[in-house]
Amino acid sequence: MANVIIYTRVSTDEQAEKGYSLRDQKAKLENYCTDKGFVIIKHFQDEHSAKTFERPEYQKMLEFIRANKGFVDKILVQKWDRFSRNLSGALNMITLLRSLKIEVEAIEQPLDNDIPENLIMQAIYLATPQVENARRSLNTTNGMRKALKEGRWVSTAPIGYKNARDTFNKPILVKSDVAELIKKSFERFATGTYQIDVLRRQMNKEGLNISKNRFWVLLRDPIYCGKIKVKAYRSEPEEIVTALHEPIISEELFFEVQNVLNGKKKITAKYSKTREELPLRGYLVCSCCGKNLTGSSSLGNGGKYFYYHCQKGCKERYLNDIAHDALMKWFSSISIKPEIAQLYLAVMDDIFKSNEGDRYSEIMRLEADFDKRMTMMDKAAEKLVNDELDKYAYKRLKENLTRECNEIRLRIDQLKRAESGFDEYCRYGISLLSNLPYYYSNATLEGKQKMLGLIFPEKLVFGNGKYRTTQPNEILTMLCNNNNSFGEKKKGQEAKFSDLSLMVTPEGLEPSTH
Repeated sequence: MANVIIYTRVSTDEQAEKGYSLRDQKAKLENYCTDKGFVIIKHFQDEHSAKTFERPEYQKMLEFIRANKGFVDKILVQKWDRFSRNLSGALNMITLLRSLKIEVEAIEQPLDNDIPENLIMQAIYLATPQVENARRSLNTTNGMRKALKEGRWVSTAPIGYKNARDTFNKPILVKSDVAELIKKSFERFATGTYQIDVLRRQMNKEGLNISKNRFWVLLRDPIYCGKIKVKAYRSEPEEIVTALHEPIISEELFFEVQNVLNGKKKITAKYSKTREELPLRGYLVCSCCGKNLTGSSSLGNGGKYFYYHCQKGCKERYLNDIAHDALMKWFSSISIKPEIAQLYLAVMDDIFKSNEGDRYSEIMRLEADFDKRMTMMDKAAEKLVNDELDKYAYKRLKENLTRECNEIRLRIDQLKRAESGFDEYCRYGISLLSNLPYYYSNATLEGKQKMLGLIFPEKLVFGNGKYRTTQPNEILTMLCNNNNSFGEKKKGQEAKFSDLSLMVTPEGLEPSTH
């Protein structure tokens, strides 16, 4: 008589309710042992996948065998796929067990181990479930990619959409109740006047309720303009296809947002009525009443003249040339010393190189996270097609993993495309500050207004041939500081800053009197 261990296995609790149960396996193995006169000394059962042998009860069985060497003769399973669904792993395990003088037998797929040719049949029994799993997984992947290429979204609906069925009972995306907020998000960001997180918080107050990372992904996702990105797979390159669902925004608006995100789109002038002759309109306030100054032209003996003036009821008024000359005199006063500029550029270069290393490390980390989730998705698909995972559990898992993979892939794409360029910008910025009159006088109207907006966060007050502002740009203040200041912080109070005489030799915003 042989002493045997019987081993039974299923993958999930749900599978145990579908006929191929642990109870049924156990009963068949016990009947077999009775017919053969085998003595059952132990029964182990698992509810885990057979892709590896890292199963709790199987490991306990190995511990029992090692602790009782020579006591166990055989391990009995109903079929070879109950033992393993991985050919190489199974053959290695069989070799290990034979070194412990133990044979593995599948009662419904018997083999005579004394016949060498039966090793081929054993390999077929063990390889067949692995091949079936791989084929079904491949079919699942191909089916999903085919649907995507047809323009049909097959995962969990992104925010702004919800999953539905069309007239052919196939999956389709339809707009959700927050679709209009998604559209507003794109429209507002396309203006170039919002930082991403400032806009996100504003949209959350209006009911969008989205995290910082998901909002960033949202603005990069072409699904909202009716496009679907199909990832590269094996020899197939990545491609963008036209989706079947109704877009929330136009393609033009989507690419405007991408230009803003990529820093390629110029900021739209805040004051659309400003003329070339009046670039300061919208940036000046009246020194008498505090109201915004406007501008207009009038005809005189010498032709047309342009004025900045206050609203009705206030007599504040002066020629545009007077205001412009005063501004150019201050611009001319800025002079960053070469040694300070070189030191600044050297420090920034070191920072940028460090950031590039951080960017590369972040890409590597994200790619590892992406591969991990893709592996998890493949395993889940294998379990589904092999009836080892409930379809509802698979759907939830797949939806979560797909969303995470999309977010990671988009982030990787952006990091790979993003080149710091900061060194170039810094050198340009130093040149700009050293030659403000040249850059300002040769800039377009939009460029002039952008420079004014960057230099002066608050509006300017001009009176008696002098300017003052309540809050100059802090970075510019540090680079181009002086004892004469940008002007007054409060009415009648001149703003003072630390003496950085090594950096610049300016005369301040107030024009020189000599």
